Amino acid sequence: MKRFVCLLLCAAALCVLACPPAARAAPESNPVLRVGLAYGAGAMISANLENYIGGGYEFGYLDAESRFVPLGCTAQTKITMVKNRNVYLSGGTYGGTPEGDVVGAYHNGHGSYPSRADAEAAVGAFRAQGVPAFVSYRNGAWLARSSSFADSGGGARETGSKYCVSVVVTGTVDIIFQFDCDQTYSLCVRPCAPDGVRAVTWHRQRRYAGMFEFRRFEGDDLYVYNALDMQDYVKGVIPYEMSPSWPLEALKAQAVCARSYAVSSMTRHRGEGFNLCTGEHCQVYYGAAQASETSDRAVDETFGQYLTHNGQPCNAVYHASDGGATEDSENVWTNVIPYLRGVPDPYEDASQIPGYQWQYTFTNAQLSDYLNRNGRANAGVSGFYVDQYTGMGNVLSVTFTDTAGKVIASYSKEAARTLIRGLSGSSNALSQRYGIASGEAALTAVSTGGAILTHSDLSRLYAIDGQGNIAPLPPAAAVTLISSGGLYALPVQSGPSSSGVYTVTGRGHGHNVGMSQWGARGMAEQGFSYDRILGHYFTGAEITG
Repeated sequence: MKRFVCLLLCAAALCVLACPPAARAAPESNPVLRVGLAYGAGAMISANLENYIGGGYEFGYLDAESRFVPLGCTAQTKITMVKNRNVYLSGGTYGGTPEGDVVGAYHNGHGSYPSRADAEAAVGAFRAQGVPAFVSYRNGAWLARSSSFADSGGGARETGSKYCVSVVVTGTVDIIFQFDCDQTYSLCVRPCAPDGVRAVTWHRQRRYAGMFEFRRFEGDDLYVYNALDMQDYVKGVIPYEMSPSWPLEALKAQAVCARSYAVSSMTRHRGEGFNLCTGEHCQVYYGAAQASETSDRAVDETFGQYLTHNGQPCNAVYHASDGGATEDSENVWTNVIPYLRGVPDPYEDASQIPGYQWQYTFTNAQLSDYLNRNGRANAGVSGFYVDQYTGMGNVLSVTFTDTAGKVIASYSKEAARTLIRGLSGSSNALSQRYGIASGEAALTAVSTGGAILTHSDLSRLYAIDGQGNIAPLPPAAAVTLISSGGLYALPVQSGPSSSGVYTVTGRGHGHNVGMSQWGARGMAEQGFSYDRILGHYFTGAEITG
């Protein structure tokens, strides 16, 4: 057991040496935020950390201003946090099934001490005798405890509260620290690294910068948060929301969007104890592994910069590609947001974008079945068409009718977009820029001014190629125009279909509001700076910071 003596909470002098204080920027430019890594149904019985860059950890908590308050440290490079319930180690895995060795919820108590140093001295004496012992910090009090058991020993043993978290050396049942406070504070673990070195930590096969918080709600499993400053957070967003190999100015535009979106969404998961999640519900954040020198540079060169409107951070939303034009916020969601106005987008290069143009075919029977399964009872569909486009040429509403021409269902705004994804089963987020053609293939072209020009039959249309040859379009043609603004796929509209078949043809992926990522790339490749890119997509917004 002597080898565990060196795994005790480090003396103060060693902490200063191994865990230098982290530099902290002004909160308004580089605030600390919490990202939920495990929570709700995904909460964990145990959570492992392993140093990737740096070595050892400090234990403590974050105060009301997100400043780290140290309580102790360890030189161990692999540690596991477990809830203070009986947790069993079997086959290298911690779980709740009673088999293998136990990290017990009950311990021998050895009193409280006036300071951490005193508690550490008492624990060190036990460890020197080969008795597993640890310091427990409980609501401001320093306790010394030893061993762990699966039962209370008839009431002779102590246990932690329903919020208690124990730290063990990974792969063992040896507790080296215990944190037991109410919901005001959570155990925070800060990885150590030498001066000037950015610590990076493995957690669940991903690498993260920053600190980690472990919280229990009323005895539940562990909620795990990554607590880190805005700069490191954005460095973990950029490579997953935009290719880190893209032009620097596009990446800088993405960095400002990601930072602005984050700060405007800080209360999104407040009820779960953190600010943002790691998925598309917020924005994709998977840590430090995929960052490139260019993507990190984009974040560093936009340090503290936010997109604002009337002095307030913008909800700087973005999407993959818009298919030719972005859209007004109220035509997709609900609220009129002055800086989220639809604009023509001639910068997307269709030849570079995978799956940019997409097409799906549905029968009346498929449409009827879909509506019935989704609460829109019907005896059969006979009509499926776009009944209104926006001024930017995106779909505003779609209607289904029966054989008598009666409306069965209508979908508008965001629902008109997600409808096609639901019908097709596509894993991609399809855009609102599409048209619907029936067997008769009535065609509707929407001009940039919003005028609707209708041709009842594609067979009446002719194409002229570059050599001046004139040929009629086949009945099922997908039509693309070349205008001064670039390529534009004509949306098509149909009523009842005698063939019972409808073809939906569209362009782009995402909600069409805010910045097109592929459009940003196109602008950067044409020499536009990141501020010009953001100015194009966010009407009246400005960069501050």
